Amino acid sequence: MRKLIISAALAAATLSAVPAAAQYHDRGGWEQRGPDRRAVGQLQRELDQVQTRIDRSARRGIISPREAFSLRREANQIRNRLYRTGRNGLSGREFASLRVQVNRLEQRVRHERRDRDGRRG
Repeated sequence: MRKLIISAALAAATLSAVPAAAQYHDRGGWEQRGPDRRAVGQLQRELDQVQTRIDRSARRGIISPREAFSLRREANQIRNRLYRTGRNGLSGREFASLRVQVNRLEQRVRHERRDRDGRRG
C-alpha cells in the first residue's frame, strides 16, 4: 500500500513539473497565443505551391495571361499580409484569416483551370 501511495505522489509531482506551455505545443502547430513556426512555414509552402501552379498553368496556356495576373496579384497580397502581420507575431485570428485566404486562392486556381474560357471570373 505504501508503494502505491509513493508512486502516485511521484507521478503527480512529475506531471505538475511539466510547464504549461509544453502542454499547448502539440496541438496541430498551435501554441497558446497563436500558430508556431511550423504552421506558418507550412502556410508559406502552400502559398508557394499555389504560385507554382499559377505559373505552370499560365505557361501551358490553361489559364489566360489576364487570369494569371489576377491570381498572382492575389497571391502577392496574401504573402505581403503574411510578412507584414508576422513581424510582431501572428495571432490565432490573423493566421486563420490567412489560411482561409490561401484556401480561397487555391479554389480560384482550380476554378480558372477548369473553366476553359480564358477570361477572369
